[in-house]
Amino acid sequence: MKKLIVYILSLAVCIAVKANPGPVPGAGSAKTVAESKMLVRAGAIRFQFNKLVTTPEHTDSVLVIFDRYDHTGAGVIYQLYAADNEQGIDVSNVPAGKYYVTIRFAGLHRDQIEKVITIKSQKNEKVRIALDDTEAFSKNDVVIPAYRPDFSDLTVRK
Repeated sequence: MKKLIVYILSLAVCIAVKANPGPVPGAGSAKTVAESKMLVRAGAIRFQFNKLVTTPEHTDSVLVIFDRYDHTGAGVIYQLYAADNEQGIDVSNVPAGKYYVTIRFAGLHRDQIEKVITIKSQKNEKVRIALDDTEAFSKNDVVIPAYRPDFSDLTVRK
């Protein structure tokens, strides 16, 4: 029995010596505590687009701006994203709350979309966004039709 108790105590001492000191309650700065509380009350959102062009030579950029619904924070998130292979973007660590979201495309799509979105803590939201049709412009692809005026349709004025 003595050997078992000595073995357990020596094992506990070895573990205590090798353990890293963890965060001490109340020893951190106010900013780190506030940031950790915000991360706990944060959620994520995925914007899924239906017709976004994502090719190796061309990727549309998407500017996303989150403004608080109660007008207490403008531009909580103001960031430029590139769409992934599944034609969407993921925004993580968004503080829980209600937001006005402005999504502006810079590329082939020139759409601007504004929505009201509610983010719940520790939840993943998904928003589907329909985009207008678009075409790539190239100087080589422009065809100007030949114009042949019909002089018999001209009217003579005084």
